[in-house]
Order: sequence, then structure tokens, then C-alpha cells
Amino acid sequence: MHPQPMARRLAAVAASAALTAAVLATGIAASPSATAAELPPPPTGVVYASDVPWSSMTNGWGPAELDMSNGGQAAGDANRRPLTIGGTVYPKGIGTHAASSITYNLGGQCRQFLAQVGVDDTQGDRGRVDFKVLVDGIERFAGERKGTDGALPVNVNLHGSTTLQLKVDTGPEGNGNDHADWADAKINCSEAFIAAPLLVEGSAGTNLNGLVPGTPATVVVRDLKPLSPVSLSLRGEKVADAVADATGAATITFVVPTGAAGGATELVATGTGPFDVVSTGKIGVLIVEISDEKFYVDCSAVGPGDGSQASPFNSLAQVNGHGAFNAGESILFRAGTNCVGALTPLGTGVANHPITLSSYGDGAKPTINGGGAVAAIQITNASHWTVSGLHVVNPSDTPVRRVGILFENSGTAQTAGIVVTGNHVEDVAGWRNKATNGAGFAQSAGIVVRTWGKGSVDGITITDNEVNDAAGGGVKISAPDTTGRYNTKVYVARNKIHDVGGDAIVIHNSDAPLIEYNSGLNLGQGTHPYEGGNFAGMWPYNSKNPVFQFNVVGNSTTSTYDSTAWDCDMKIVGTCLFQYNYSYGNAGGFYLNCVSNCGGGATAANVVLRYNVAQDDCRLGGSSSGTGKHYIYNNTFYCPSRVFLDDMTGPREVKNNLFVAPGGVLKSAAAVYANNAYFGGIVPPSGEKGSVLGDPQLVAGGSGQTTLDVPGYRLASGSPLIGAGVRINDDGGRDFFGNPTTGAGSVGAPNIGAYQGPGVAVAPLPFASLVNQTSVTNAANPRNGAVTSDRRTFSEEALAAAGLLSGKPYSAFGMSSVWHPTAVGTPDTLKAAGQEVALSGRGRTLLVTGFSTGNVSSGVATVHFTNGQSKTVTISLPNWLSGVATDTSVVVAESAYHQRHTQAYIGGPSTVVRVDEPARIFATKIDIPPAFEVSGVTLPQGSALVNEGLNIMGIAVGNLPPGLK
Repeated sequence: MHPQPMARRLAAVAASAALTAAVLATGIAASPSATAAELPPPPTGVVYASDVPWSSMTNGWGPAELDMSNGGQAAGDANRRPLTIGGTVYPKGIGTHAASSITYNLGGQCRQFLAQVGVDDTQGDRGRVDFKVLVDGIERFAGERKGTDGALPVNVNLHGSTTLQLKVDTGPEGNGNDHADWADAKINCSEAFIAAPLLVEGSAGTNLNGLVPGTPATVVVRDLKPLSPVSLSLRGEKVADAVADATGAATITFVVPTGAAGGATELVATGTGPFDVVSTGKIGVLIVEISDEKFYVDCSAVGPGDGSQASPFNSLAQVNGHGAFNAGESILFRAGTNCVGALTPLGTGVANHPITLSSYGDGAKPTINGGGAVAAIQITNASHWTVSGLHVVNPSDTPVRRVGILFENSGTAQTAGIVVTGNHVEDVAGWRNKATNGAGFAQSAGIVVRTWGKGSVDGITITDNEVNDAAGGGVKISAPDTTGRYNTKVYVARNKIHDVGGDAIVIHNSDAPLIEYNSGLNLGQGTHPYEGGNFAGMWPYNSKNPVFQFNVVGNSTTSTYDSTAWDCDMKIVGTCLFQYNYSYGNAGGFYLNCVSNCGGGATAANVVLRYNVAQDDCRLGGSSSGTGKHYIYNNTFYCPSRVFLDDMTGPREVKNNLFVAPGGVLKSAAAVYANNAYFGGIVPPSGEKGSVLGDPQLVAGGSGQTTLDVPGYRLASGSPLIGAGVRINDDGGRDFFGNPTTGAGSVGAPNIGAYQGPGVAVAPLPFASLVNQTSVTNAANPRNGAVTSDRRTFSEEALAAAGLLSGKPYSAFGMSSVWHPTAVGTPDTLKAAGQEVALSGRGRTLLVTGFSTGNVSSGVATVHFTNGQSKTVTISLPNWLSGVATDTSVVVAESAYHQRHTQAYIGGPSTVVRVDEPARIFATKIDIPPAFEVSGVTLPQGSALVNEGLNIMGIAVGNLPPGLK
């Protein structure tokens, strides 16, 4: 502890003793108070407030601390830290916690009080307080500070006054994180006012860490005397003059001198501050040089080199120790090599001259193995870097906050030009549990761009990367929700994200971000799976007019409440738009409404959900209030195995949507419904006008797999949905498939659903294009799919134990075929309902693999031949639970158990039940006349919905007789 007068020591001890007594007596924290029997003598000269005895003190958490931040309840406790605001450490000052009040006796002998105030950095981006300075009971200064703010200067006239009171009041959120610092606090009792430093800041659009000779830059100088002159100098040479405005701020644009040498230096502002005192302010800058030099890295090289291709660096330590790289330079890693450690290069690029991390030579992508560091690649407070063509891993046995590729802006400046493209990021052992450490989870992912404080980024491009097996998620642009500026020019596209332990893509603090053509599959799974809390597929937060389009999210496992494909989250400004997206089989369903603080407040933001296809994804969750509205139109919801769960409240307009589900009720409060179509058991809300009931006649509903290629969701000729919608203006101009819409000027009424083209002639399709049911799920996500109305499925693991392995061959009746060639968690079964299956091949046997459910185990089919003839046959498949082999059918595999999920959506571990009852896959054969070539099969009639009927998992022609060609 800093040496202090004996009176201060005694006061601190007394305060600590009083607090301890209060805690022992009441069991709760009390606000300590320190008083003296008589007023301390007034200070003399210029002194730090922490070296002056106060006349009274109250503090919201323990005593006020001298030259340290507020800690726990005792004076001098171990969890105090140096006073730090916005990254700047102050050796002197007073650490308090709101509500706080400290009073000093001035005796009419002092002139001035100066300080830098703010929420201490120990609180991260949390905390919100009001600082006040009262002189003889009159408020002379007031300023609000948040955890994301830098220090605010205080300069108050004390002339002739007797008391100085330093107050900190809590904000409306309470005082949970209100550690408030009076940093560098001085009491001036000399004969003259002293200078307070001017505040110099970079203007939006100027990167002070990347000044280029011969180009303009702009700074703002604050805390000047209103309308007074100010000058700006660089390395001792004046570069510009300006005049402060009526608020004491001056915006100064200058040209970086041509020929200025590169390197770190300072801009110095000189002007007149309060009380007519000449003052200065400084800010660090970096002048960059432009170069096209290439540095080579070969971590398999025996000894260290000079970075040339002939003598490359042989370690990341050499790269990190090189010093700042110049704009336009490249750091190239030899293909096929493995570099271990954290790559933390220095330097900054400029527009059109980025610094590039990439590869050279032939072979596999070079690996950067972070070895458990915070990030395998970390670039901080720098602009115009490109990371491309690398393989990045960051494994560890201990999960903490951890990233693969990390860009951070930890200051107040705007950085620019971040490009991450063509990389493969995997095995990132970040934090898995959002419930136990929300910040650690939010800042763990494969690729993260993180801004702190007021910093922002102008230009973030993340494209064509593969991210898998990363804890926390795939791609995250992360920032506090109280940042001063939005990120701009944010583009995230064509990234393949799969098997990550959380969200696929999260976008914070961005203006008009465009997120398109990405996929997020098997979320919550992988080597580092989700363990607690919530996650969703793709979502924005604290952003303006975000757009998510042409994306795919599927097979997400359950979380506490979310696990939806799409989510419009808190603090959105303008309109949140999700269009032309496809989702399937997510444990939480289609969409989460969190736009008004997840129900905790009103919002004026609108949400538009249009022309999306949702397959077995029929849940709306969350709630909102206020003037903002959800516009839900021309979507196709096809859910043959799960009821439609409308768990969302808030104003909405629901028009032109197709709903296929075995049941469910849509909420009618604060809602308008019109011209929607319903089939399978779900019915219209009361009073809806223009609704259509009955078979929508899709080409092949339920046949989507893992991409945007879902032609089965077009409307067949004669569909009652064609022209049955209501016109919607400004509808985006196109549908899911690229057809023009009525909003683009096409004539006539629109169709219902995501397809706006003409009816498609029905024709035979390959088996893989007709599958409409998910029958096999795995332990990673057992909630996807169902073969019965009570949501039972085969277990992939149990079938494998019985000898039936996904993607591997199996045999029956002398024929060989491949079992489950599609990804587990996608449709794998064709529920027979009169479909026409296109086949080709010659042989003596038509092999049909599958099972039946309910009481229907056979049906009449027609086999078509290339010679124009046909044959009526009966397809019989025994029941999957009770059936046995027959003269025309065999058991392909019998699993020891199957599984059931007791809730249609989300739910904890108890909602997935292992059923220790055998489940069987059968095969049956149909004889083909000799020399006949099959062209197709018309399947038996039935319902495409689950529960009753024939479930076909494979159909093929084989057993060609010897000599028949």
C-alpha cells in the first residue's frame, strides 16, 4: 500500500473494522464510513487526492482504495488491482464502488481539481455510473461512464471554496459492476491553475495505426477553451492549425508528410485549455511503409534463417520476433509443414497493400498449431491483413476461451480491411458451456473478430473457409453492445461450418452486414461439443439492417431453449431480414424471436422472414413487444414427423405460407393471417381469409438434404397453391428458386409458399430425389426425424452394432447395395404415397429395403419397363418392431434397441429415451421377367406423413443372369 499520513491509515483501519463488525452482525455487506473527530487540515501545493486525508467517506463495497481499484470488503484486500481505464494504467488515484461519496476540507485555500474518471477495466465491458463533483454543495461536474468507455477528464475550479465532494451514483441497472475510478486525481492549492492534458482521438475513417505518407488523416482534439486556436505537430513539425468550436472540440485534417519515415511516433496537439492555461495532448500513431517483400517460413527447416526462400524462418518465434511488417508484405508458410505455437505478427497494412499470411509450394495447407494458446493466429489493433490458405488448429485438454484465427481491436480507433479466406480451421478447444461462462463461450470459435471499447472495423470479409470441431461455434464477429460505432462492410459468405460446439455464425455490432451462401450443419456436436446454455444457427445482435440469405442450417442438437436455425436477437435497428434460406431437422426448429431483449423490452425493429424452406423445422420461439412487427410470408414449412409448435408471441403478419404438419396451433393474438395453406392435420387460425386446405402437391416434399438444391419443394402442375396467394409489395423481387415475384411486377396473384414459378409436370424421379423421412439418427442428435407419431427412430449406433454400417455395402437375395448413403440426420426413407421412382437396370430381382409402421405392411405397386409394358406387384415389408421374416422378405439387420424423443423440439437429456426393444430393417424381392429392363416403379398409395405405411430405404435392380448383357 502506498505510504500515507497516519490519519489516513487510521481512517482506513477504522472503516475496515466498522465494516467487519457490520458483516458479522448482519451477515450482509455494509457501506463503510470514515470520519475524523475534527476536520483534517486543508492541503497545500499540488497534491494527489490519494495523499490527502478525507473528512468523510462512504463506499458501496468495502472502503475506497488508495492508488488501487476497489477490491473486496476489506481495506488492502488481495483482489485489488492497479487503477486502469480503457487500457491506461494510473499509478495514483482513488478506487471506489457506487454509490460512493468522499469529502475533502479545502479551507478556502485551493484553486483546482483534476482527474480522469471511468469504470475500472476489471469489470470488462460491464458497469455504468454517474460521476459528480460538488463544490460547497453545488454540482460543478457530472459525467456518465460505462465499462466500454475510456477515461473522461475532470477540471473543476475550486477557488475560494471550503469543501470538495467526489460522488459516484449507480446507473439504472444497479451497482453490480460499478467499480469507479478517480484516476490521477489532483487537488491544486497553488497560486496558479495547472494544465490538464488535451484529449486527442482518431476520427471515424482514420486509422492512426496505419498512416501513409502523402495521404490525409483526421483527428479530433477535445477539452480546449471554446473558440480558441490549436495546432497539431508530428515529430516536432507543425502539420495543421484549427480553431475549437463552441464545445471546445476541434476537428483537424492534415496530410502525413511525404517521405515521412515509417515507425511509431506521436501526434501532439497544443492549445489553450480551461482557465486559459496552455495545454498539450498526445496520441500514438504508426506511419507505415509500403513494400512487396516476401518472407518465407519452413518449420521443418533445421536451423533459423533470414526469411528468404533460400534461408526461411524455421519457427513462429522468428516471425513474431521480426518486428512490424510493412504494408504489402507477405509471410508465406511452406505447404505440408506444421508450425507449433501462437502466431502473433506485428505491423499494419493499408488499403490496396495488405499484409498477407498464406502459403508457398505444393502440397497440403501448412498447419499453424496454437498448442492451446488464446488463439493460434492473433492479430491485434492492425488493419489490412489477409489470412488465406492455412490449416489452423488449437487443441488442448483443458477448455478455456480459445480461438483459431483471432482479430482484435482493443482500443477506440477504427481498424479496417480484415480478410479471412480459404482456410481450414478445426480442433479448437474453446469454452463449451455458455451457462457457466457466457463470455468465454461468446469469445470461443474457429474464427473471431472481436472489438472492445469503442473500436470498430471498416471492412470484414470472411469467405470460403471450412470450420469444424471448434468449441463455441464457427464464425463470430463479437463486440460489447455499447460500442460507439458499428462495424461496416461486413461480408460473410460461402463458409462451410459443421460439427462445431455452438453457433454457426454470430454477427455483433454491424451496419448492413450481408451473410450469404454459408452452411452450418451438426451444430452443438463434434470433438468439442456444446455443454450448456443456448446457441442458435445464424443470428445478429446489436446490428443495423442485417441480411441473412441463401444459407443452410441443419441437424442442430438441443440447448436450453434456442437451437433454432435463425434468430433475430437483441438491439436490432431497422429490419432483420432472413430470405431464401433452407433449414432442416434442428432441435429448436425454424426461428427464435429475441428482437426485444428476448421478451424483456419493446422494440421498433421489424423482422422479415420470406421465401425460406423449413424441413422438419416447424417451431417459432421467443417473444417481442413494441411497434416492431414480424412479417412472415411465402415460406414453406414441411414437417411430416413433428407438429408445428408456435411458441412465439409478438405482433405478426402471416401470409402466403405453406404449413404441412400432423398438428399444431398458430397463435392469433396481435396477428393477421391471410392466404396460407394447411395440410396434414394443422388447421388455420379462426377467422383467416383465403386459406387453402388439402394436399399442396409438391414435386417431392421432404426431400431436401444438406444444400440449397431442393427442387422437390416446387409446386406440381395442378397444385391448388398456384395463384392462391395475396399480393405483397416490396417482396424482394424473387423467390427461393430465382423466379420473379409479383413484387417484381409479374402478373397475377402469387403462389402460396416459397415457389413462384409455373406448375411442374410430374415425372419419375430418382429414389434419392424423393426421400421424405428421416428414420435413422445418432447419439449426437437423437431428436432429428421420426418414423412414428410418438417420435421413434432407428439408432445408427445400434444398427452398426448389428452389422449395418452407414455408407457400407449390405447383401440380400444375392444382391449388394449400399446402406444409408446420405448423411445421418437427413432424409433417408421414402414414405410410400404413390410416387413414381425412376430406375434403370436389368436383372432378375427388384430389391426393396425398408420396413412398415402401423397396421399397413403391404401395398400394390407397378413396375414399368423400357419396352412400354408394366407389371402389377405387391410390396410387403414387415413391421419394424413386431414383424418377422417371411417367404418373400428377410431381416437385413436387427438392432438391440431404438430411441424415442418425448418432445417434438428441444428438451433435456431426459427427453431422449433408449427403448430396449429390437428394431428391424427388412428386404423383399420382386421377380423381373427375363430380358426385361426396368425404367421405374409407381409405389403404393399412402400418406407421406409418419406413422402408417411402407417406409422404403432403398430400391435397386440386380441379379443379372450369366451371359445376359
